[in-house]
Amino acid sequence: MQIKGKTKVLVVDDSSLIRKIITDIINSDPELEVVGEASDGYEAIKLVKQLKPDVITLDIEMPKMNGLDTLRYIMKTQPTPTIMVSSLTQEGADETIKALEYGAVDFIQKPVASKLNEFRKELIKKIKEVKKVPINLLEFKSWKILQEQKKIAKTIPTAEIKKKPSIADRVVVIASSTGGPKSLLEIFPKFPKDLEAAILVVQHMPPKFTHSFASRLNRISNLEVKEAELGDIIEPGKAYIAPGGYHMEVSIRGKKPILTMNKKPKINGVRPSADPTMITAAEVFKDKTVGVVMTGMGSDGANGMTKIKETGGITIAQDETTSIVFGMPKAAIKLGVVDHVVPLSRIPNTVLSALRRLQRGG
Repeated sequence: MQIKGKTKVLVVDDSSLIRKIITDIINSDPELEVVGEASDGYEAIKLVKQLKPDVITLDIEMPKMNGLDTLRYIMKTQPTPTIMVSSLTQEGADETIKALEYGAVDFIQKPVASKLNEFRKELIKKIKEVKKVPINLLEFKSWKILQEQKKIAKTIPTAEIKKKPSIADRVVVIASSTGGPKSLLEIFPKFPKDLEAAILVVQHMPPKFTHSFASRLNRISNLEVKEAELGDIIEPGKAYIAPGGYHMEVSIRGKKPILTMNKKPKINGVRPSADPTMITAAEVFKDKTVGVVMTGMGSDGANGMTKIKETGGITIAQDETTSIVFGMPKAAIKLGVVDHVVPLSRIPNTVLSALRRLQRGG
C-alpha cells in the first residue's frame, strides 16, 4: 500500500538481484517508496503511465528495449526525473553520457558488495534531489539541434586580437555537477573556434566517464576538447576536462601555465573538486580569470569563486530557473562573490563579454 507523501520510485533493471538491492535500499528510507519494478523497457513504459512515479532508476543494458530507447520514449511522452544505473565499463560510460544528453538527470554506478553502504547513501541522496527537478528542464536536444548551435556560434563576436598566442593569457573555469553534462553539451557549441582563452571544466564524474564526456563535447564543439593530462600546457581555443578521481590544479613550468593532477582527499565530498582548480587558476592568471558555477548539488566552487573575485577576475553563476539543481550556484551567490547571475543560454555570451573586459584590463 502506498503511503501518502512519500516519493514514488520506479525501479527498472533486468537483473532481479539488482532490483532487489535497489528496492530494499529505497524502502529503507522513510521518505521513499518503490511503487513498481520492471525488467525491461516495454514494462517500464507501461508502469510509468500507470503509476506516474516521481523518480525512475533505469538500467542501460536490458533485453527487448534498452535503457536509452526507453528513456527517449519516456522523455517524449511523460517526462520523469530519471537516474541511470550504469556499469563500470567504458561502453557503460559512453552510453551514460548519451543518456544524460537525452534527459536523464543523473547517474549512479551499479552496486558492488564492497561499497554497498556508500551506494546506499548516494542513491538516497540523489533520488531526493532529482525529485525536485522541474519537468520542463528534462527535454533533450537532438544531434541536429546541437549541430545548428555550432553554426550559431560562428556569429558570436570574440576578442579583437588578430593572432592567437601559443599559451593562454586568460582562462575560464567552469564548475558543474548534477545536470552539468546536459547543460555543458548545450552551451559548448556556442563558444567560437577562435576563442582567445582556455576553458577548464570540473564536472563531478568518476574515471572513464570524464573521458567519454570530453570526447562527446569535442565532437559537438568548435573548440578542441580533451580530458586533461598531467603537464598539459594551457592553450587558447582549447578546453580541458578534469579527469575523474583527480583534483586538477594550475601551475607554472618555466613561463607556461600547465595542469597538474593529484589524489589529495576529497573536497566538498568530491574529487575532482572545482575549488582547487579555481583557486590555483586565480593564483596563476590573477585578474585574467573568469569563474562560472553551473547546476549541481552542494557548494563546490563557492570558495573558488571567492578567490577569483578577490584577485580581480569576473564571476558568473547560472540562475535558479535554468539550473537542474540550484545548490552550487546558490552557495556562491550567498557568499556575495558573483558578478553576473544569468540563465544557461546566456552563459556563453556573458563569458565572452567578460573575456573582452579582462583583455582591456577591466
